[in-house]
Order: sequence, then structure tokens, then C-alpha cells
Amino acid sequence: MLAAIAIGSTACAGAQTPAPSAASNIADAAFTMVSADGVSAMIPDGWVARPAATAAPYRGLTASPGPSSPFDSAFPHQGLIATRIDASDVGAPSDLYYLAAKGPVIARVTHARGCHVTDQVVYADHRPAWLDGSRVSPGDFVASASGRCTRHGATTRWSYFVAAPGFGPARERGIPGSGLYLIVAATPAAPGAEHTLTQMIRNVRFGQDTARDLVQAVRVS
Repeated sequence: MLAAIAIGSTACAGAQTPAPSAASNIADAAFTMVSADGVSAMIPDGWVARPAATAAPYRGLTASPGPSSPFDSAFPHQGLIATRIDASDVGAPSDLYYLAAKGPVIARVTHARGCHVTDQVVYADHRPAWLDGSRVSPGDFVASASGRCTRHGATTRWSYFVAAPGFGPARERGIPGSGLYLIVAATPAAPGAEHTLTQMIRNVRFGQDTARDLVQAVRVS
């Protein structure tokens, strides 16, 4: 099941393939709100948004400058993925999302050839007790990171946020029943890239809550 969750992330990211686009004006980009399956986001005007319905078990949306996906293969170009997994649909034990969030879900970006992490923050990392043999097994994982990918002379900047509330303190936030939240944004490295990435990550909402709300929930616990 853990492999299926990781594969679902890859399918979500690879369901479309972006056409490279000029990013010289991204610092001045205006944003438009889009939503699907309880997930909403702000994307640059002119981008195309689609529900992530074809990337089971993920729900939410993807967006890119053209008719294809934010990511092709393991190399991010330009776009946004804002998705969640409904634990009731998948039927996997909640703690498996902890394992997925710590590795497979974002490894396709962080471990891709030519990619490296420039900044990472782990807000919560409560190891499920069942990994040590206990039957009572609360656990959660919440983290964000940013980095760069360079290939064939092109450099991309990316950021992600991932949260696996499990039975942890963030479980009251977001959308009831969600076992995993994932946001990945990427854009060509150019003036204004950091601003655009920050705007996209910051404005994703799962129900009424943002990534910041999930972080605050684990910080005050």
C-alpha cells in the first residue's frame, strides 16, 4: 500500500507534460483562484488547471502554463500540484501515510538527477509507535522544502509542502478523513520565481485551512 501511495504521487505529477514557457514576467504575474475536490489554489493568470481525478488515490488539482502536466518524468519544469489522499477511500492504516510522507511521495523530485534541496524544515516528526512494536500508534509528519533542478542548461526552482496528520495534532485541520496532503510547485529560475512559488504554496487551501494552519496545529500541540 505504501508503494501504491508513492505511485499515486508519480501518476499525479506525470499525468500531464508541460510545454516550456518564458518566465521573464513571473514577478508581475496576476493570480486566479481555482478549486477541485475541496482543494483550492491561486495560480498565475493563463495557466490551465485540472482536477487530479485521474491520479487515484489523489484528489485535488494540477495546474500548468499549457495543456499538459506540471512535471514530466522526474524533472519538474513549471506548474503546481495541490492534492490530498482520502484515507477512507484508500483503506490503508493512517500510519502508512507517515512513511510515505517521509520518503516516496517527494523523493521523485528531491532525488531526481540534477536536483538538490537548498532548504528544508521539518515541523513535526512523530514516529508511529507500531514501528517499535506498540499497538497504540499515533504519528505524524509535516515538512516543507525548496530546491533547484538543472538539466540541459535549464534551471528550475521548486518548493513542496507535505503533511501526514495520521492521529497527530494536525488531524483536526484540513479536510476530514484526509491521510496525506501534498503541494508541489515549480517554475523556471528567473526574477520573481521565489515570489511566485511562495504565492502558490501559501494560498493552497484544504477545505478552509492552509499549509500554515497545519504547521501551527503541530507547533502548539
